Amino acid sequence: MKKSITLTSRVLAAVMLVTSLLTAGLAPAQPAYAQPDPSNVFAAAGVTATANGYVSNHAAPAHAIDGNPTSNWVYKGDTNQPNEQNPYWLKVDAGAEATVHQFVLAHAGYSGEPDSYNTRDYTIETSEDDVHWTTVVTVTDNTYGLTTHNLSSPVTARYFKLNITDPGSADPATGQYAANIYEFQAFGFVETKPLAPLVTPLASSSNQGLLGEYYLGKSDFSFGDYKATTVDPQINFTNLDPVLQSWTGTQDHANVRWTGQIMPPQTADYTFYMMGDNGFRLWVDDKIVIDHWVNDWDKEQTGNVISLEGGKKYNFKIEYFEDTGGSNLYLRWSTPNMAKIIVPSNVFYLPQNYTGPIAGNVLKDGSSAYLTMSSDMDNLPASLGTHLSVIADDLPIQVQSVELGSTPSMLKINLATKVKPNQVVKISYDGLANLQFADGTVVGSFMYIPVNDVVNYSPIAIAMSFNGSPKTNRSFAWYTSYEKPDNAPANIADSIVEVVPADKAFGTPDVKRFVGKPEETKILNLKITSSTNGTFISHKAIAVGLTPGTAYKYRVGSDGNWSDTGSFTTESLIENDYEFLYMTDSQGSNSHDYEVFADTFKQGLEHFPNSKFMVMTGDEVDAGSLESQWLDYFGKPQNMFLKIPIMAAVGNHEGPYNDNYYYHFNYPNDSIQNPLPPGSVYSYDYGDAHIMVLNTMDIGWDDRQKESFRQQVEWLKKEVAQTDRKWKVVAFHKAIYSLGNHALDSDILSMRQMLYPVFDELGIDVVLQGHDHTFMRSHQMYNNVPVTNVKKDSNGNPLNPDGTLYMINNSAGTKYYDLQNGVDRYYAAVYEQPYLPIFSGIRMTENSFTIDSYKSGQDQPFDTYTIVRNDAKPAPVAQLAANKTVDGKEILTWIAPQVANPEEDAVRGFRIYEVDGKLGMNWSTYVPAVKDQANYQYVVPGTQAGQSYKFAVKAVDKRDNSVASTVSTALVAPTAPVVDDGRNTFGWTNVPGYANTADYEYSVDGGATWLPVTANPQPIGDNNYPAGTVQVRVKADASSGRVAGLSLASNLPFTMNFIEDTYKITGTLKKGEQLQLNVTLEPLADYSSDAYIVFELLDGDKPILMNAIPVKQNKLTFNQYFNVQGPNYKVKAFIFNQYDSDLRAPLQLARPVLFE
Repeated sequence: MKKSITLTSRVLAAVMLVTSLLTAGLAPAQPAYAQPDPSNVFAAAGVTATANGYVSNHAAPAHAIDGNPTSNWVYKGDTNQPNEQNPYWLKVDAGAEATVHQFVLAHAGYSGEPDSYNTRDYTIETSEDDVHWTTVVTVTDNTYGLTTHNLSSPVTARYFKLNITDPGSADPATGQYAANIYEFQAFGFVETKPLAPLVTPLASSSNQGLLGEYYLGKSDFSFGDYKATTVDPQINFTNLDPVLQSWTGTQDHANVRWTGQIMPPQTADYTFYMMGDNGFRLWVDDKIVIDHWVNDWDKEQTGNVISLEGGKKYNFKIEYFEDTGGSNLYLRWSTPNMAKIIVPSNVFYLPQNYTGPIAGNVLKDGSSAYLTMSSDMDNLPASLGTHLSVIADDLPIQVQSVELGSTPSMLKINLATKVKPNQVVKISYDGLANLQFADGTVVGSFMYIPVNDVVNYSPIAIAMSFNGSPKTNRSFAWYTSYEKPDNAPANIADSIVEVVPADKAFGTPDVKRFVGKPEETKILNLKITSSTNGTFISHKAIAVGLTPGTAYKYRVGSDGNWSDTGSFTTESLIENDYEFLYMTDSQGSNSHDYEVFADTFKQGLEHFPNSKFMVMTGDEVDAGSLESQWLDYFGKPQNMFLKIPIMAAVGNHEGPYNDNYYYHFNYPNDSIQNPLPPGSVYSYDYGDAHIMVLNTMDIGWDDRQKESFRQQVEWLKKEVAQTDRKWKVVAFHKAIYSLGNHALDSDILSMRQMLYPVFDELGIDVVLQGHDHTFMRSHQMYNNVPVTNVKKDSNGNPLNPDGTLYMINNSAGTKYYDLQNGVDRYYAAVYEQPYLPIFSGIRMTENSFTIDSYKSGQDQPFDTYTIVRNDAKPAPVAQLAANKTVDGKEILTWIAPQVANPEEDAVRGFRIYEVDGKLGMNWSTYVPAVKDQANYQYVVPGTQAGQSYKFAVKAVDKRDNSVASTVSTALVAPTAPVVDDGRNTFGWTNVPGYANTADYEYSVDGGATWLPVTANPQPIGDNNYPAGTVQVRVKADASSGRVAGLSLASNLPFTMNFIEDTYKITGTLKKGEQLQLNVTLEPLADYSSDAYIVFELLDGDKPILMNAIPVKQNKLTFNQYFNVQGPNYKVKAFIFNQYDSDLRAPLQLARPVLFE
């Protein structure tokens, strides 16, 4: 009946003591000792804990090693940190030497306390004598609630001490520091001595294990309805929850009976020990050894000593019941010569007369089931199929035929109806078909539950969102299972979205097909629960180029493996009247919690059926690292998620250092550097609203989170500077104005001081929040005080109000916080805690923002608030210009716009940003207006000489930006001119940031006229151009406001080419025993007629001989050898258009070159 513990988002990896079905054994013909599998040695009987002090018996040191993460050791010091006079320490005596390879510490944050109270600096020391200590772990600046410390090599010791030098933040109310440890665990094994040689056990055989019969439980803990039979290897269950869920359909109110035989490895007096959650009984040799049919948990029971003969089998039985909450069960034994260990799997055998299956599975396609028997089968009776019954989830399936499988001990049962994924299949035999083993043994009746290998590989956890314009785009993220990869479809990793107009069909030419990026398709091994893992594929794809205002249907997946059909309608070109949903904190620890969320979601859509999207402000799940919660979050309302985009913020329970949020959603990831997690800071437009989503991360920020949030604030400012939308909405998780449990948290108060001035400056209309699980609507807040004298329209609604509205709408699930006492409620206009889920619908019009909030199950909103705005945008600034200061900085000047009614909506300032991001991805600034001042200037910091910039300046009134006025600074000239007179080309080095030839233009008349560049180097034609006449520059671009850059002029002249410039001759001459000339010809002009390269050997200036070789288009390299030696020899090379007896002089096609 122990309370189930749900891990928080700060738990990045749960540590398992041992896997629930791990086998540990004694090797045949070996001593009886075998090193046990690693477990928490501090959980063993006889282990004790002491400390420098503790506040009460409820916080005694023993609570840090009791295996219960809801109890803890607490020591409160004074207002000083620990020191030599007042040390903080917790010491564990393992009772015997233990070899440890890993330590795990659960700090304050593990159990939900603020992370600022996590132990910050500490060491772990070990000792063999409690006198001499060795430090094996040193930690500084820890911020995590759960820390795991893997040792580079195991340590062996009896005593283990946790020394705390910085326990975390002091209590703000008292200033006192406190140590707070929920669990101190050490994983390894207790040192034991091997026994003398013993009776050699029988070799491992097919009839080993225990027959496990699983039942539903009754209120008096007796056995209820039978559910399943299987074979379990041993009694060593760290977590029985998934086992009970698999075989009984429930994790609570279940019973199990294990029967079989036990064969001890040697003759000795054995003591059995059992510990579990909840009650259990043990019989050995038909005698009760332990009887603890008690509804408690984790209290080890020691049985009576029983003498057993080595190599002899004894009847064995265990009965167990689980009430509610967690579940585990362990069986250990010891002898006078063997330390206490888990009873290994190889000493267990099935019941003596058991003739049923020892293993079984349903094939991956669901068409057949295999049962493995303990021995080879005789010929199968023809009537066997009529004596077998197969039931899948209480639905009978007809047996078509039965045959022997791939081995003589295997039965293959062919089914008329395919088994579906996750169905529990029961196979029963009535014992009346005269089924026999090959040795003549008759197989008796049995009932067996085979493993169901049928996996559902169809898409799950489908999330549709905005990534790009809602007018033309939709983004999608989904998972597929990757359990048993060999059984999965070959194309399971394909990430495809098919979209078709709503009145058309898939499989027609009207389908648009979009394929995700391969790098965004990831195979993930994730924790499903705290003790089970699973493998999934995360898929993403974006549909683009859709038609605005059009209804579509879609499916995701891969060919032959599609999801159910979803639907959406793209935003119209002009759509200022619409509605959307707002919910928060659906987080739950079990499936029921998400069923409540799904019901809240359903009610929201019933009240707001035309919702264009849903905003959720974080804590979608309770433990972001546990996939079971994500699958319930998406799975319970999947039919609704198929039809509405979900725009979710990340909460502290999803966690900054866990990427499951990123895998499950497909949002833009280009806002800041390295967001935690990716895709958690983004914005989108819908209608005349610009909605910005922030990531408030964990409780207590480390340096990475602080830097991330600093970048987010800069991003937010630039987002507001750039937007042309009327309504500006911010959504994030950790409410800076609320009244619940977190209202006075130090991180909340710090965030409030950080953010409200930013929201005031930016003119944010509404902030949608979460985290504090209460309902609160603020006053219009400005400068951290309620705005007074708010003007109202004829309906009593605020009209063009100052300040910002802050909302938090309780929880869409089952977790609620009380309104906290001692909170100054000056900012709250409406608040309550109805202990019911709440959802809100937001209705937008061109001039109004209305938020209606509903309690679950009620037909009318209990709170409605409307903001009306009929204000107009200010006029743009005039005469914007860019110049340079004397030190080369860019200086912007402009004239403020005229305002018709400055008393109502005066220009209060100016927003400036660099359009191309050349001053940083999120650089912007705000210049306050000065009363009666018309002319303004701003020196832009960080600009670089020679770089061009494009600046936008907007006038800002109470809320709105004007249309942007833009100005570009002059671009620098290209550099490094290259004049190639032979080829008639002009080359250069590009201006940084302008790599495309289309960005340039050139001139051959000194800049009088300009032509578009087609290549670099640019052909300019064969003509005489004096130096400086040929020029190139970055051309102007009217669409972006870019002016033409400075020009680069030729530094050498171009001259008319002649026939001698058809080829260029280059080469090298080598002298030795022979004279070797290597020549390369380079064409400088188009030429297709005859050509000959002629070599003339000279002795000094005296011609010796000449040789000619025809020049082919594909042969432009020549090697010529002369059998002469001496320093006076040289070679002259020519190219002629002919080499024959014609007495006319040939044309020279190249300038001769003399090689010497």
